[in-house]
Parts: sequence; C-alpha cells; structure tokens
Amino acid sequence: MNVVAVQGLRGGTGASSVVAGLAEALSQAGEAVLCIDMDPRNLLRLHFNHAWEDTRGWARARQEGDAWHEPAFVLGSQLHFLPHGLLDATDHQQCDSRDDDPGIWQQRLAALEADAYRWVLIDVPAHAHDTQRQARRAADTWLVVAQADPACHALLEAHTVSVGEYLLINRLAARSALQGDLHALWQRQHGDWLVPLSIHRDEAMFEALAHKRGVVSHRPNSLASQDIHRLAAWLLAQHEASPS
Repeated sequence: MNVVAVQGLRGGTGASSVVAGLAEALSQAGEAVLCIDMDPRNLLRLHFNHAWEDTRGWARARQEGDAWHEPAFVLGSQLHFLPHGLLDATDHQQCDSRDDDPGIWQQRLAALEADAYRWVLIDVPAHAHDTQRQARRAADTWLVVAQADPACHALLEAHTVSVGEYLLINRLAARSALQGDLHALWQRQHGDWLVPLSIHRDEAMFEALAHKRGVVSHRPNSLASQDIHRLAAWLLAQHEASPS
C-alpha cells in the first residue's frame, strides 16, 4: 500500500481536483484506490457526485462509535471514497480531542487488510496543522500543490521540504509570461523536489467540478486529463522504484 497525501501550498490551488482526477486515473490503470477527505468542509465529495446533505463519513463514524472506514462508498470496482462527514462545532471538538494522537492515521491505515488497496490518497486541508501532522506520519509521498503565482512564490521561500515531499505545479497557463518566468525560476530553485510535469490550466477541470465528476472521467481527452494520467504514471514509477 502506497499512501499519498495531497495538500495545497495555500487555499485555492486546486488540490482537491488533483486528488479526484488522480484517484480516477489510478483506478483506470487497474489500481485499487481508497480516497480519503480529511477536510471538515467536505468539498472533495463534490468531485464524486456525493450528496451534500449526506452527513456520513469517517469523522461522524468515529463520533457515533462505528468503524472509521465503514462509510466508504464504492465508486467502481477499483475506487472507494471516504468522506470526512459533517459535524457541528461541538461534535468537531470532541472528534479532535479523541484523534489528537499524531500517529492515529498511521495506525488506522496499517489496520486495513494488506491487499485491500494499492493506493490511499489523502486530501489534506491547506490550513490544519494537527491534520497535517497526522497525515505526514501516514504518508509515503507528500504532494504540495502550487500555482505559479507571486503568493505561492513567497510561500515557497519560507517552505521547509521534508523527505518524500514533491512540488506539483497546477493550472499552468502556457501563454502566461509571468507563470512561464516563475516556472523557470522554480525549476532552478526547487528542481530537486519539483515533479517533472505540470497540470496545465484547462477549462475541463472547472467543467468537471460543475458536473460533480473528476476531470479524467468527465473529459478523458482533455489536456488536464492527460496531465493527470502522466502524474499517475509518475507515481506508479516512483512506487515501483522504491524499496519494498
């Protein structure tokens, strides 16, 4: 089992869209995937046509004393989606107090059947230090999603890179001179941890969300979909190259 955590360098970088597309691409490649939303806002469900009024999820299961993985939804023979679940403020505080162990997700994933999933994808909110710490313990690979803009450039200057961490550029506009300059600069400054491909800006990404689907299933021939498939292939190659 390979665990990949995906987090935006800041809010609004499109990390959840990348998670949803990557889950589809890996499952289409024949890989068994569990996709987990760690964000209490529950936005990842919008990419999987999951009813907004459905309060079920791993956090609510924990709140009600059920197994954390019980509310996972089957989206195909190779893809399961586990939403966060909707909690009110009081329930959220109680959930946080029970799950304050930094190794809790490492323990949870280790308890899954060894052959249940080849990949676990975790959507980590951009601003949640406790959740980030828990996901960091569990993840083999950490993808930081950034846009080539001045805000992300400033944040990267203060960013400390950890082992197994990679920088993924999303929504790269080929005709933007500013983005082109920043991309070239990041290749020089951060080339040792930069993913060797980018996700190009593509209206298909936004259309897919409007249709409550991932871009890979919504527009399989789109540029963004092709980029996501390349990202999946890169992760598969990384996984095969790593020691077992």
